Amino acid sequence: MNLTLLKGYPDRVGKRNIFCASTVGPTSYNTTTKDVVATPAFQFYLDAIFPAMTVSGTYLVTFVPSAGGARPTWKAVWWTASGMTEVANTTNLSAETVQIGGFGGFY
Repeated sequence: MNLTLLKGYPDRVGKRNIFCASTVGPTSYNTTTKDVVATPAFQFYLDAIFPAMTVSGTYLVTFVPSAGGARPTWKAVWWTASGMTEVANTTNLSAETVQIGGFGGFY
């Protein structure tokens, strides 16, 4: 999952940055590896990512950190909005757009 920061982001709030980004789903979702989130800028880390609904309203995307604490890596998990079940393996989600936000910063 490659995030494209929206104009004006990241923005500072105290000692942290907030971000808002847009992205599309993977061409072949993998239920084992999930959808790895790539940071939107060189040396930018993500402390928290908020769940979001896709523009179509068909899917909910939640985010799982690799560990507790500062500067984890993140994976996106895609769920069907109708049944709250994880999307099936190899599902093509590339037509789905999602706008997400959260907190992060620079190294």
